[in-house]
Amino acid sequence: MAFERRLEAVVLGPSKQGYVKVSFGRGDAKFVADVPVTLLEPSLRMPSSEFVAVVTGRDLVRVEPAGRVWLTIQDQMRPVLNSDWDPIGVADIVDDEYDMYIGEIYSLLAKGATHQGIADYLLWIEQERMGMTGTPMNQLLGVAEKLRNLRLPCLENPESPVKK
Repeated sequence: MAFERRLEAVVLGPSKQGYVKVSFGRGDAKFVADVPVTLLEPSLRMPSSEFVAVVTGRDLVRVEPAGRVWLTIQDQMRPVLNSDWDPIGVADIVDDEYDMYIGEIYSLLAKGATHQGIADYLLWIEQERMGMTGTPMNQLLGVAEKLRNLRLPCLENPESPVKK
């Protein structure tokens, strides 16, 4: 299972034949990569073009059609994952450590998953992806409750919150 992150992206300019140089992310987590022009619509190939990129590792997978709405979702979910979950204890050093899980957590929330369903997914991440023994379920249920209480925008209609 490939985990995707969504990052701000800005086209810096041309690179080698058939590629453009793109800056991804914010602050200390920012990186630059060459991107095949075939992955970008012509309107996004110009220097200073901005978009939200879906990446795995440092590779562009696609342009996020929901755009900045995803950044809002990440910005709202990240503090809960970092302060209330943080199973490996690095959120104070690497604030985007758990961003790769936000897409699936959002999907669960959008589908109306229960507290238990979200907690089970967090436990699965800890045990299967991270190789840990797992946080006690009562703590994971608390994280799930906080995630469910967020007023996240709906991807189809950003003015409306995700239904719970």
